[in-house]
Amino acid sequence: PADSGTRTQGPDITVFAAASLTDVIDAMNEAYDGGGRLRINLGSSAQLGGQLVSGAAADVVITADLEALDPVRGEGLIAAEQVVAGNSTVLALAPGNPGEVTALEDLSSDNVQSAVCAASVPCGRAAARVLESAGVALRGESREDSVRSVLTKVTTGQADAGLVYQTDALSAANQGVTYLELSDPEPNQYPAALTVEGAEHEAAVRFYEWLAGDDAARIFRAAGFRPPGQ
Repeated sequence: PADSGTRTQGPDITVFAAASLTDVIDAMNEAYDGGGRLRINLGSSAQLGGQLVSGAAADVVITADLEALDPVRGEGLIAAEQVVAGNSTVLALAPGNPGEVTALEDLSSDNVQSAVCAASVPCGRAAARVLESAGVALRGESREDSVRSVLTKVTTGQADAGLVYQTDALSAANQGVTYLELSDPEPNQYPAALTVEGAEHEAAVRFYEWLAGDDAARIFRAAGFRPPGQ
């Protein structure tokens, strides 16, 4: 992973983080002063898990749902984990709402181009959960490998609407993106895991513990994340 440019000097702390945490990680990089230099690897949770299982080195990994860590747990690579935030799924609308979307049910129309995440990644599982709960079937949707790819489709007008996390929709408000709140029966929980390798590094352990503290909570809250368990 590339050096993310934090001003704090000290041992490197390699952090793998889900794409939906892009803005949060940037803010943490500025705020964290517990010793150590954060080196960030952003990607879809599925990609991050695959990299770890394939032998990539990381001290801390934060994914967009609990299930994404299953392969990593299965390999015995995790020393400790904790839920650090929650996130709900919303329907983001392209600037100006060209598809005239007013409800989730509109995604069943042939006249609305929608975008969602692939079923193998957390945002795809979240989309499936919300759609099933509402009894809505998509038609002709594009499938993306990360929530930020879905958001790009919406912000650029390539899709009329897309199922993304509330935090992503909020991050694109300055680009004209609006969103509809949805009934999400089980908002995603974001676990942070300290790897077995990270547990051997004092600086990594301090950052892992910091993620559960008040400073990190304020950063999550400012980006629109929910407290753990919500």
